Amino acid sequence: MRRDGIRTGSGVWGAVACGVAGFLLAFAVSVSAASLDLSNLVLNNNDGRIQVRFGLDIPDLTPLYAALAEGAVLAVRMEARLSLKSEYLWDRQVAETSRLTILRKAGAQYVLEAAPGGRPVQTPPGGVAPPPLAAGPDLPDVLRRAFGEVALDLGAWDILTRGQAYVLVLSIGLGRGDVSAFWRNALFFWSFDVLPKARYRLDFTY
Repeated sequence: MRRDGIRTGSGVWGAVACGVAGFLLAFAVSVSAASLDLSNLVLNNNDGRIQVRFGLDIPDLTPLYAALAEGAVLAVRMEARLSLKSEYLWDRQVAETSRLTILRKAGAQYVLEAAPGGRPVQTPPGGVAPPPLAAGPDLPDVLRRAFGEVALDLGAWDILTRGQAYVLVLSIGLGRGDVSAFWRNALFFWSFDVLPKARYRLDFTY
């Protein structure tokens, strides 16, 4: 997390800076020491669909425990982009997909839920909430069950052309999921990441 560029102003912005200082500093501890580690990144043909498979591990959970203990809701964002590789200009994107999951603490339980459309699922009055991806009192076990093997769908396999070179870029981030768009825009110079973003690249020829 970065603190460069922060200035204390007067009036409204001075109050904003003072009011959020403690809120922000609480999440600056140990962020740089933790990481999002990827394993077994592969792209294969699964029943005529392009499937990206990998495992996600977080060796140091200290920042997550700290944020969740403060009542934060965390968001894990995964984005995969497949592009036709170019030797001269920018690569041309041919497919993309993303997935958002929400991690929160409910009592003694850690709960990891899907968030299709970029937002947590809202259960209508009298409705039945969908089951979480994983839940339990042990955070490492919850994360292992949810992210030990992840599969993302990139569309129909027949969009690939024989003999062509492609680039797969996978981006993963873990940040605060309970920060409003207003605060993100107002504090554009500040990162709300709980862990540094990770970016992985796979070059291949079909």
